[in-house]
Amino acid sequence: MKINPVMTIIALLFAALVAYALYAFCHAEDTTLRWMITGLGGVSIFLSWAGTLAVSLPERNRNINFKVLCGLCASIITILQIVFTFSAVTMPTYTLISGSVLLIWLAIAYAIAK
Repeated sequence: MKINPVMTIIALLFAALVAYALYAFCHAEDTTLRWMITGLGGVSIFLSWAGTLAVSLPERNRNINFKVLCGLCASIITILQIVFTFSAVTMPTYTLISGSVLLIWLAIAYAIAK
């Protein structure tokens, strides 16, 4: 597995911009939920986009599967975070859904990479 440092920085900057947008547009009354959406959203968006942009596997078929999976999950996670920002969601619901999507993605990505 090779990691491209330039693309990792680009993914990090993209995630930081999206996390700032999540913070700015989130009108949750609970400040803890607002920071959780910002923090967990930023981390999950960074991980998924970094997998899409910066990670490459040595075998061509595995690399294609890995990139498609990461791209699909990156899109799902980004859209999910935007939906949570504009909806009235509770902290347990947000944590369960976001955490489940992230863990399922990590498990499948690990299985493909291994």
